[in-house]
Amino acid sequence: MKLTALLNALAFIALTSGAPSEDRIYNGVASTKAIPYLVSIVANEQHICGGWIYNTNWVVTVASCLVDYEPSQLTVIVAQASLIQLDADEESINVFKIISHEAYNPVTKLNDIAMLQLAKPITYGANVGYLPYEEAEEVASIPTTFAGWGGTSEGNLPSTKLRTIASVTVPADCATSYPADEFFSNYMLCAGSTTDTASPCHFDEGSPLVQTIGSVEYAVGIMSKNKGCGAGAGPTVYTRLTAYYAWLKSYGGNQQ
Repeated sequence: MKLTALLNALAFIALTSGAPSEDRIYNGVASTKAIPYLVSIVANEQHICGGWIYNTNWVVTVASCLVDYEPSQLTVIVAQASLIQLDADEESINVFKIISHEAYNPVTKLNDIAMLQLAKPITYGANVGYLPYEEAEEVASIPTTFAGWGGTSEGNLPSTKLRTIASVTVPADCATSYPADEFFSNYMLCAGSTTDTASPCHFDEGSPLVQTIGSVEYAVGIMSKNKGCGAGAGPTVYTRLTAYYAWLKSYGGNQQ
């Protein structure tokens, strides 16, 4: 199913715009193993965005990814490294309910957060597990990473392989890239710079920005928007997760 859908899309792109590049999450490192907390959100057999496991019944992503979809059109795939090959512990789970933030603004992307309630619980294992979230440590000494299946530019296909950005610049300056009415520091997190060797792209939306704090990995943001990707791309805006603690708990309950 995954292979047929992707091959059809590849054929279409090849006919209309030339063969797609394999350089996804610009300059990111290809991964042969799934990241336990990371999920692919699929609509009509096509990857549309990323997300992360909140607990066995809920996945967190961005509202901007889901505006055109009904739950019956969506599935969540866990333990996935390749979009076209079956990976160890990979499982596809139907979506029961979409909960997008009631104050989501599609123009500014303020409150760009959503939860997916799954039709059955996720089975945890060696390649599947939840990710706790925490307030971002906006200092350069904290290891900050990002992973996803994004393309190289707007309109490109997602990568067939999961790719990782080993280091994302934090803190970063969004004030020079976004007007005051498009970046709200209490609800958004800025990360990345023109000196980074990699950056998120289209189809990476919803994937978490992860920091290692005291040897524990935490989600600190979810990719919401940027102004392009590739060499010299500016910072990316992430939804600041701790701003939505009460909202997340009101629907998803406790983590684990």
